[in-house]
Amino acid sequence: MTKRSALRLLLLVLAGALVLAACGDGEVDDAEADDPDADDTASGQEEVVAEIDEVVAQMEDDELEYDPDADTDEVTEALADVIPQPEDFPARSVEWIVPWGEGGGSDNYARHIGQDAERIMGEDIVYNNMPGASGEVGLGHTLSQAPDGYTIYGAIANQTINDALGIQPYSFVDESEFIIRNQGATEVYWVTEDSELETFDDMIEAAEDNPGDVILSGSGIGSDDEFRMLSLENELGVEFGFVPFDGVGERTSALLGGDVDVLHETFGTVADLYEDGQIRPLAYGGDIVFEDVDPDVPSVEELGYDVPIGRWRGVTAPEGVDQEIVDFLHNVFYASAQLPYYTDYEVDFLQHVAGGYLNSEEFREAAEEERAEVEALVEELDYDTGAVEEELEEDE
Repeated sequence: MTKRSALRLLLLVLAGALVLAACGDGEVDDAEADDPDADDTASGQEEVVAEIDEVVAQMEDDELEYDPDADTDEVTEALADVIPQPEDFPARSVEWIVPWGEGGGSDNYARHIGQDAERIMGEDIVYNNMPGASGEVGLGHTLSQAPDGYTIYGAIANQTINDALGIQPYSFVDESEFIIRNQGATEVYWVTEDSELETFDDMIEAAEDNPGDVILSGSGIGSDDEFRMLSLENELGVEFGFVPFDGVGERTSALLGGDVDVLHETFGTVADLYEDGQIRPLAYGGDIVFEDVDPDVPSVEELGYDVPIGRWRGVTAPEGVDQEIVDFLHNVFYASAQLPYYTDYEVDFLQHVAGGYLNSEEFREAAEEERAEVEALVEELDYDTGAVEEELEEDE
């Protein structure tokens, strides 16, 4: 090869390399073109999260004073300094729509994470309980409000299920801004202490031998509790009975009174019954073994069964909120979730074992995946939405 030919070949190789570098991966570029703010949103929140974590580390090293009873303290002032604040927001109180009754899991979540969020923002959060229709009364109200960041909604897994069932005139996933998810699933399959069902496999075998006779209870028709049961039935070819109750008090009374055999319920709401020796776990409902409760009890995933949607909690708002405000609210609630007023509550209710944090973009992606998962299950089971629609109409 002549020197001239070699030089020409080298130039061609360099030119090709420059073209590849400019083009990058075609799929990534296509995704970025579809949503040019997605990566900026994730990276922007991640950068602020890193700064928040540094402030929290200083608090844990006793370099900054934390006093949840004061209007402000060194920790909340430092957090306010590292969280970028949109111009003129918030200029007044923020309304949090709690779509369940006072004192329940969603209400406790809102009021505990909101405590220090108020001090960081410098504005009050007004809690408005709007129970009914499996969270849809509050969601319908929220989606009718202006997308200005002053109305936010405490969402749980039921909203993606109802969206998948397609029985509302709106779409939770498509018409919401996803701000932050804080809590993951902590459901447990519970029986009374004297139950004949000693293990989770005992429950499965009893359902195989006597179809429909093993009665499970959960939070409602069309709930995550019912869909976890339906998933088991579909996977194993067994049949359970399902008796839902709206309130946790009704559900636990039904279990203790012998009206149902198994209760699918979050740990925190029945912890006192477990500690009092009245109930015991057959299995943890998801993919986590709760070492602090009983490391010898298996998780459903550990037993080899599928784990469909579980009961997460997070914050959303009507679609169209400015991205700067979404980021601000995400960062404020992330920061509040790292402080003792909230973390102590999570330990008390065993929510700390499940993790569950997702930033705005991850939260949206997870909701889209869960909706698709439930849609597939609904189609496979030929699920009758009539009972859910009837229940929603009664509550609305």
